[in-house]
Amino acid sequence: MTSCATINNQPHKNLTIYTTIPSKIIFDGDTIKTIDNKAHLRVERSKEPISFIATTDSLTKTIQVKPQNSFNYWSNIFYNCGIGMLVDRKNPKRYSYPQRIYINSADTISRYFRYEQADNKGELQLHFSLPHINSFNLTPENEGTKINTGFLGLSIGLDYYHSKNQFVNLGISGVLDDFVPFPAPVDYISGEYEFMSSRYISLSNNHRLKLFTIGYGLSYARNTWDFIYCGQFDQPTPTREPVKKRSNALGLIFPTYFQLGEHFNIGVVYRPTFYRPNMTEEFKYEHLISIDFAWKIRLKN
Repeated sequence: MTSCATINNQPHKNLTIYTTIPSKIIFDGDTIKTIDNKAHLRVERSKEPISFIATTDSLTKTIQVKPQNSFNYWSNIFYNCGIGMLVDRKNPKRYSYPQRIYINSADTISRYFRYEQADNKGELQLHFSLPHINSFNLTPENEGTKINTGFLGLSIGLDYYHSKNQFVNLGISGVLDDFVPFPAPVDYISGEYEFMSSRYISLSNNHRLKLFTIGYGLSYARNTWDFIYCGQFDQPTPTREPVKKRSNALGLIFPTYFQLGEHFNIGVVYRPTFYRPNMTEEFKYEHLISIDFAWKIRLKN
């Protein structure tokens, strides 16, 4: 009962092969035509490499993929101080292969990659994300600096690839510092509370570097700081009257993401602002830092 790979891993592993042009994949005597430039394989776990043939009208090459120890095999270190590794040691279920294999169909070298090889120029993608963890640093009018970290947010935008590895993103976002990490009605007990939120639009240019994307651009934000008092039961008089203060701010945005799946990305969005029109103190540094969970869906090739 201490062997994580033996218990949790299936005897087979599902793989997806991505090609840059329509191709045929020959594996274990079967020929599979790619659909939307991808093919699915079901391979048996083994300590031996797997081999398949990728063929197009002009090129045929054999790809060999070496096995690697699976996540469940290494997790024995944390769950049972490595004892399970002794049980898993000779079991082929300890091994795994990359879930996604990318091939450049025009490449004459028989190799594969762990990141996309297609030329995406002209492609349009829907960017939908949940900026779930948000850290605020705001200075409302006639108030000190307010700092808090909370949850919840929503963002939607479009990515347009203007070159092979660069795209422009136009997005609209709204974020909160709610202390509950999921949408739910909250009954606040008596006391004073401060809440911060922000709505903003952004335009950024982004570079794709293997599994990373790094961007830079401009943002325009509408920030809100809200001071409220909940007076249930017998509570002392509030220290001040409830108030809500809003401000507009211009600044920059620096999104950084790491691709974890075909569509799923996790990232950090840093949005500093410097100029607040119509405020007494116009030039003031404020920022928002969000941990963002993003899905990218192709709309147009």
